[in-house]
Amino acid sequence: MIVYISRIKNLTATPNERSSHETSIPHLGGLGVSFGAFFVSAFFGSFMLPVVDMSILLSVSASIVILFSAGIKDDIVGLAPSLKLMAEISSAIVFIVLTDIRIDNFYGIFGIYEISTFLSYVFTVFVFIVIINSYNLIDGIDGLAASVAIIILCHLSYYFYKTGLLVGLLSSSATIGGLLAFLRFNITKGKRKIFMGDVGSLVIGFILSFTTTMALSSSLDISVNFENKPIYILALFAFPFLDTLRVFVLRGISGTSPFAADKNHLHHKLLKFGYTHIQSTLMIVLYCLLVIGLSNYFFNSSITKHLLITIFISVGLLALLLWFLSKNKKKTN
Repeated sequence: MIVYISRIKNLTATPNERSSHETSIPHLGGLGVSFGAFFVSAFFGSFMLPVVDMSILLSVSASIVILFSAGIKDDIVGLAPSLKLMAEISSAIVFIVLTDIRIDNFYGIFGIYEISTFLSYVFTVFVFIVIINSYNLIDGIDGLAASVAIIILCHLSYYFYKTGLLVGLLSSSATIGGLLAFLRFNITKGKRKIFMGDVGSLVIGFILSFTTTMALSSSLDISVNFENKPIYILALFAFPFLDTLRVFVLRGISGTSPFAADKNHLHHKLLKFGYTHIQSTLMIVLYCLLVIGLSNYFFNSSITKHLLITIFISVGLLALLLWFLSKNKKKTN
């Protein structure tokens, strides 16, 4: 239905210098993911969740409305980056204030444990901004953003299952379902193809942010053997974080704004080297799974040692992938 209405009303993404597509494609796929996830969460949450958890779900819905509105406007008529950033900050603050769920403990990373209330608010908002924007920036080729989100949410669902946090399990599972349905229309060819758009990447980025915050909040901490969970989370986000950092560094070296649009992301390089969208997505998915798997192998190490090993694995594998691609590129443009 969204594809049909988008084509009739010409609500499509027009190819430009940054695009990896050659024809106008509907780009409101995030509507379907958001509506599907919201319906499932509300329907099952109404008779599965206790009152406290339902209040968290309602708080999430209030925050998502802000980003949903910003994403719709950006996809249809455009939105200034400063206003988009304000929407991200506002949604994060609304969630934190209404639920008091925040990252208030570093769990011993470099000897740091509990942090002050003010610092926890600031740091949690910062984490929301980093996750939402890094996720938004990897949404550049077919299947990539949805696949990365599914990997992250599957691991978070496992954590919520093991710890018994039903609201987290329900939210992440419902979003996985919406993303799987979206993938069918995102990786296809022809008139039924659709992109996620900012309405999708902003909302899904927020869902990734609040589920991550729930996992790291000591107020929801359950006595299960997850002492190194901050490193567990970093391994899940290794690709979007490192790719965003790498692009920002390259833009800084070239003297351009860190927020200036370009084609320096890894998925752009893969396309430039001659790989298809699906091949590029599969390579990045394999990278994500390798980082997560190798990091989890050292899960029982001390948290600082685990952090350093995870950083080494993430950066090393990314450097190895870039070196391999440069030596085995199919073609150059």
